[in-house]
Amino acid sequence: MSPLTLLIICWGGTGLVALVALLSLDHLPLVQTYMLREQLSVSVFGWAGFSWLFVAVLAYGLGDLAARAAQRRPPRMRLAFDLSKLARVTFIANLILLGVTGIWIMLTATKTGGIWHLAAAAYEDSLSTRDLLLETKLFTGMRLFYAALPATAGLAAGLLAAGQLTQRARFLMWIVLAVNTAALFVLPMVMSQRLLLLQLMLSAYITACVVRGRIIGVIWLAGALVLFGTLWVAREAVTNPLMQTTATQIASQKLLFYVVNDMWNAFAPLSTHTPHTHGALSLEGLMFFTLTDSYFAEVLAPTLAQLDRVLGGGEFPFLTVPFVDYGAFGGIAFIVLCGFVIRLIYQRAASSVVAAAVYGQFGAAMLFSSHSLYFTHQNFLFTLLLIWGISALVTRKHGACRTAIENGIFVSRRRSKGARV
Repeated sequence: MSPLTLLIICWGGTGLVALVALLSLDHLPLVQTYMLREQLSVSVFGWAGFSWLFVAVLAYGLGDLAARAAQRRPPRMRLAFDLSKLARVTFIANLILLGVTGIWIMLTATKTGGIWHLAAAAYEDSLSTRDLLLETKLFTGMRLFYAALPATAGLAAGLLAAGQLTQRARFLMWIVLAVNTAALFVLPMVMSQRLLLLQLMLSAYITACVVRGRIIGVIWLAGALVLFGTLWVAREAVTNPLMQTTATQIASQKLLFYVVNDMWNAFAPLSTHTPHTHGALSLEGLMFFTLTDSYFAEVLAPTLAQLDRVLGGGEFPFLTVPFVDYGAFGGIAFIVLCGFVIRLIYQRAASSVVAAAVYGQFGAAMLFSSHSLYFTHQNFLFTLLLIWGISALVTRKHGACRTAIENGIFVSRRRSKGARV
């Protein structure tokens, strides 16, 4: 579960799937169609891109290694939370997130004649329904509330894995996990943010594993992947109702195209001269919260416009964003810093449920880092702020504390050693 391991799994898997897809294009007509639509040429997959990605992984590993060397001893439990109270506060915070999201949906439904008409509109024309939802936002940043549902779900999974909850608190955490999963299964049908469900499930699983101190409940991970696959197929069925191909065929080839597209975005900026954006991509979240995003978007508009020729669909991935932002040397320095900081967060993850939940979000982001630099996005930063805010509201008890974990949901016959909450 270390960040370097997750990074290698992500990029190794993405690269392998993209290679297989490119070698099988003759049998993937929809992938060819999507590539032509986005003007993706295989000529960008050259040695310059391979060399950069190799050096970038080495740079990340260097930062990771430096953080290991800086750690003199494993983290010790110094602050222990009242876990049942943490569960109650998590549940209340989750109600607020769901309440804001629910009000947003109901207000949108009034414009279509009711919730059933909204559902029908989503099936008939999901893009127009999505635009209607965006127009009905109550305030700027409203989408952050439902994008933060993985935060409370991660805390819930960590608390359930830790145990020592009252029966009521355990029940509340099950509700948080179930309701948040259902919400992020339904909303992406219209909003097209399927990665939020993946973030929720991966972060919850990673958090639980960190709390228990080992890999656990593989069946839960398998079930999560099946659920995400179901969402992927359902989304394609909703958005492509008139296509003569089956939803499963569309979804599978669309997924392969997305993987190829992500790797194309990773290679393309290295295949030609690319203007540097001086932090416009990696500091997007910070600009959003400081209300300077519009200003910098206007200032950097000419530069950002030139990036269209080296950007397919979506965004630049984690290992390429630093190059686009800062050039070769600045990009390497940024990646080394990321490796160092994220490793420090991982090393502290064993100290509490809250620290584990924080790392769970970073771990999930690393597992889809070939798609985007998500851990500097405003959605991700708001998720971290929410976890910190919840922990700040819970009374801390000083002194060392060992928590018995036999009552957790991921019960094993083997006794886990050294687990802390």
